[in-house]
Amino acid sequence: MLIVDNKESLSKIIEKHRSEGNKISLIPTMGNLHKGHQELFASAPDDTIKISSIYVNPLQFNNSDDYDYYPRALDDDLDVCKENHINIVYVPDGDISHEIEIEKSIDLPKFTRYLCGQTREDHFLGVYKIVKHLFETIKPHFACFGKKDYQQLLLIKYIAKTYFSNLEIIEVDTVRSNNIALSSRLKRLNNESLEKIKIIYDVLLNMRHQMIDGNEFADIKKDALIEIERYDIDVEYLEHRENETLELANGQLNNSSLFIAYTAGNIRLIDNIQI
Repeated sequence: MLIVDNKESLSKIIEKHRSEGNKISLIPTMGNLHKGHQELFASAPDDTIKISSIYVNPLQFNNSDDYDYYPRALDDDLDVCKENHINIVYVPDGDISHEIEIEKSIDLPKFTRYLCGQTREDHFLGVYKIVKHLFETIKPHFACFGKKDYQQLLLIKYIAKTYFSNLEIIEVDTVRSNNIALSSRLKRLNNESLEKIKIIYDVLLNMRHQMIDGNEFADIKKDALIEIERYDIDVEYLEHRENETLELANGQLNNSSLFIAYTAGNIRLIDNIQI
């Protein structure tokens, strides 16, 4: 396994592999790797050169404390990458924001203004910048992203469709432990908070069942919020939206999902399930 810390060396290595006819898979991460990341690694085609990036991107954090305290565990991450047969790990040395050459005028899709986009100013702009930069640098044939960050996944698919027609985005189902959608931020929660947030998935499943049975979303949402807040969890949003556009579903169940953002133990987390 090669560990590369600069764009120039990475580009040379990639060009060598491409000249030999090898296809490339990219699995971008911000480190603090868990089983969800390992599922991403496993989803990349076996006959490709697997490249994972480990980089906490400051451009996508609207809260400086969130960036400063984001869990980092590079040595452990490298061990996980090696165990999962990653060929190349790109670990940029320091902040690479200055390297990112991007169009001056960026008109992000409308769906980035919904859900997390309503409160996390410039978050999706930061995601757009770093992902487009990685795609341009690495030129992968495949890239793996999880459905837990569904709004981000839609943006990734938009970037690929708009600028990288030969790139296939591989969508990977959310990985859960004790019904909790795995997230690097979970390491910042104590055992009491981890026990409490198990309720989130149970509530989402119950809501889905009730909606399939014909109950109105607006009615069951009220009861769901009361149930969640009994566990000292603050809900930022709980919404039913279309999968492709993130417009309000307005009672349409086909091709729709429930989306939630919440705070427990001062840590913000997200989840979703498809109806």
